[in-house]
Amino acid sequence: MSDFFKPDIPDDDSTVYHVGISGGKDSTAVLLWMVHESGVPKHRINATFCDTGNEHEWTYAQVELLSRQVHPIETLKPDLGFFDLAFKKRRFPSSRRRFCTQHLKIYPTQDHVQYLQKAYKTVVAVSGVRADESEERSTHLEWDYSGELLTLQWRPLIRWSIKDVLAIHERYGVPLNPLYGIGAQRVGCFPCIMSRKAEIRLIAQKFPERIAMIREAEQRFEREYGRYSSFFARNAVPERFRSKVYVTSTGESMNVATIDDVVQWSMTGKRAQGSWTDEPEEKTISCSTGFCE
Repeated sequence: MSDFFKPDIPDDDSTVYHVGISGGKDSTAVLLWMVHESGVPKHRINATFCDTGNEHEWTYAQVELLSRQVHPIETLKPDLGFFDLAFKKRRFPSSRRRFCTQHLKIYPTQDHVQYLQKAYKTVVAVSGVRADESEERSTHLEWDYSGELLTLQWRPLIRWSIKDVLAIHERYGVPLNPLYGIGAQRVGCFPCIMSRKAEIRLIAQKFPERIAMIREAEQRFEREYGRYSSFFARNAVPERFRSKVYVTSTGESMNVATIDDVVQWSMTGKRAQGSWTDEPEEKTISCSTGFCE
């Protein structure tokens, strides 16, 4: 499909537009655009928020604000929250086994879209994904087909800049999620298993209770299952920061990083001109899907 492709969508009440809300700036921007500028009647817009059970309280408050002031948002709850899901799987998710996104975001949204498909002729999944967010997202088209949701996918903000996103917030008097104001680069799971170094440092400094929660969860795996599972992947930090000895099922011994090791690593780097310069060893990692941001 080319960038000029636009499907023939019935312009009547047989069509509904589903907007997934994360509490972040881009999903808020696309909701504002849909409600105020798209020309789509409000009663044809359906908005949902997937509650992972691992969001910051400010994000929950942001979603409530949007639901009151912009458009009603229905909360979708999976059968298990993030930590209960991890204990059921007997391990934390990882970049290779990202069952968190599947179970906490994709599956509940799939179920909801299937529910909508029974009531409407056409369901359009609307996303706030923007091309300038990453190299991978720069290849996305405005219109295509969502294999995960089995329906049409529309990215009306695909060519927007961050200035456009901030401008529409200001235009309609909707504040950004306060997490951005203290330096967060993204919102969603807090923290996400794919968090960058600076994000971990921020959480450790501003919200140490979140670190304590992860520490307790890591220790619980060892107490209850006799095996250790680290929240962050072993190779997320340089080897010298990995203090926990882990023996695999094949008898191989290796060192993994506890959450405290990861926090210690996040505090390294040179302070320059009021901002941190990360060590060259840092790996830039981020979520590649549009469900978590």
